[in-house]
Amino acid sequence: MRLSKAKALARWERLRQYVRAGCHRLLIPPEEYFKTLADMDEVMYRMDTRERTFYERQGRFRKPKGLTRENSKISSRSLSIANLRNGDNYINGDTVSNLDTPLPVIQDMSPTPSKGISEDYDYDANEDVKLEDVKTFVTPRRKTTKTADVYLLACKRCKVTALSNYTRQLLVPTATCIDLANNLITAGDTKAIAVSLVRDRKIVGFDLSNNKLGPLGVMYLSEMLVRNNTLMELNLSETFPGSDGLEVLAEAMQYNTSIKVLKLEGNNIEHTEVQNIVHLMRNKRLQELYLGHNSLGYQGFSALASAIESNTTLRKLDLQWNHIRRDSAKQVCKAIAVNKGLHSINLAWNGLGKEGCIALCRSLPKNVTLQDIDLNSNRIDTTSLRFLLHGLVHNTCLKCVRIGRNPLTTDGAKAILRALLSSNKPVIEELILEDVSVDDEFMTLLAKLQDTKNMKIVHGEILSSGMNIRERKHDPHDLNRFDPVLVLVEYMRIDNLRLIDFFQYLDTTNREQLSRTDFRDGVANLRIPLTEHHLDIVMQTLDLKRDGYVDLEEFMTVQREVQRQITNRTTRARRRTGKDDEGLVGLRKILKELIEKRNKENKEKAMARRFSLAWNSAVRRASNSRRFSDPVVSLSDEQEDKKSPERMLEQLLKTDVARSADTIPEEEGS
Repeated sequence: MRLSKAKALARWERLRQYVRAGCHRLLIPPEEYFKTLADMDEVMYRMDTRERTFYERQGRFRKPKGLTRENSKISSRSLSIANLRNGDNYINGDTVSNLDTPLPVIQDMSPTPSKGISEDYDYDANEDVKLEDVKTFVTPRRKTTKTADVYLLACKRCKVTALSNYTRQLLVPTATCIDLANNLITAGDTKAIAVSLVRDRKIVGFDLSNNKLGPLGVMYLSEMLVRNNTLMELNLSETFPGSDGLEVLAEAMQYNTSIKVLKLEGNNIEHTEVQNIVHLMRNKRLQELYLGHNSLGYQGFSALASAIESNTTLRKLDLQWNHIRRDSAKQVCKAIAVNKGLHSINLAWNGLGKEGCIALCRSLPKNVTLQDIDLNSNRIDTTSLRFLLHGLVHNTCLKCVRIGRNPLTTDGAKAILRALLSSNKPVIEELILEDVSVDDEFMTLLAKLQDTKNMKIVHGEILSSGMNIRERKHDPHDLNRFDPVLVLVEYMRIDNLRLIDFFQYLDTTNREQLSRTDFRDGVANLRIPLTEHHLDIVMQTLDLKRDGYVDLEEFMTVQREVQRQITNRTTRARRRTGKDDEGLVGLRKILKELIEKRNKENKEKAMARRFSLAWNSAVRRASNSRRFSDPVVSLSDEQEDKKSPERMLEQLLKTDVARSADTIPEEEGS
């Protein structure tokens, strides 16, 4: 079958393109060849162009470190992202057939063309590639290149040092998320990272937060996002992209079809850059956008509010710490009424105040999708709360409300519970009143609410009312109202202890000086209920030399002074009432009870000890008698009963207890 002239010329031209591209040995179409081998050079060249344009704007041009094209006819207009088309025979807007100079390729991967091949080559039947081979050619499956190898090659081309942390994570077979936060990564390092991710099909999460990438670093990542369709979560918090970086990122996001979570927190994004955020929100695949800790709420917030109204794909929006006050608060709260996609919005640490609560009062009843709202630290007082409660009561979709760290007071907390009790429309399952103090009345309302609705409520400290008088059990041995030195002197007198005997009892180390520790241990053994504060008063009163210790002379001096005071108190009381001083009488009564209680406990312990010794002695005697008795002679039941340990114990208690009591030492202080 003869071919028509047009078809023959088309095949002839196609074969010329094969030879021109150096693909005649590999039997690969030129467009497939360019996609496989020139992607890295293409992306790096686009990044170099971005870098050159950025420095030209800054008024200081420097030559980029990457690749350059001295003989290329590609124009600067063709470098726009809109002209980059995946899957077509286009390289930066120019077709492959229009390129007089082939794209630069990686030397290690490029094929070696045959010698003598020129552009005027005509097809010959003796050529290695025959026309039948061209007809029956099937494009081979593209060989996948590892991301780690591409990264190392990109570092070599960009003349930067490879990051060991990044390489190590890439080599993990099951790794799908890369964490490079706080790694001191610069814009130059980001260039090689972005090139390595262009054709990656495994990484779905990437964290570059808290690295000073700057505008250039974000531009490099933006060029990567145009071609990468695998990455789903990107964290660029505290990378400081600036207006230039945000502009390029917003343009690149229009062509990305995989990013679902984007974090831009702490980047000092001001109200003048709101338009770039609006362009970002136009991406239909983006579901979560984090813009916290920026400065979007000063002026020009109407554009962002309009974007929130019209957006139907975002599910979570974080606007905390953005200085949203007054007019900005009104606009964002009004946008909630129209929005039909958001499930969660975070407005914490702003200044909604009364204006924002009035707007929420009108917006919340109209919204049918919002399930979680965070209003922590928003200057909401009891006056503003009345408007907010009207919106909460008439809303039918909110499940979690966070309204803690606001000046609500206990009255505001109780008003929230009363509003929820009075209405059946709210479906709130979780109410967070963190750091909001409550009282007993609030707890009563809470119990009543939880009986009717399954709701989790977190609140602050429970305040006790001043009118509630708690009954306090009377302690008959309370010595807090007495002078502790007076207690010790009266204790010695009632227990018939001389001062020198009491001093020696406390001086367990025989150094003729008493420390605070000696007083604490001695008082505990004597069962005198003195507190640490009482011991401080004792040391301050007895330590006349102020050296931290109490000797016998100091103790005797203070004892004489205390006894003189006791005599004077007794004399005055008898002259006035004819009776002893009531305070001294009460103290002596308490001390007598303490001494009796101590003696009783010591006697019980001594009896238990004696019983233990007698029992052990009876068991030993019974065992010895059985050991040395004649086994042939059988004993009667009475004889066996007499030799039992219980019977021998009774005999020992009758005969030896009195004698053994003198030898058994009692506990110290008995």
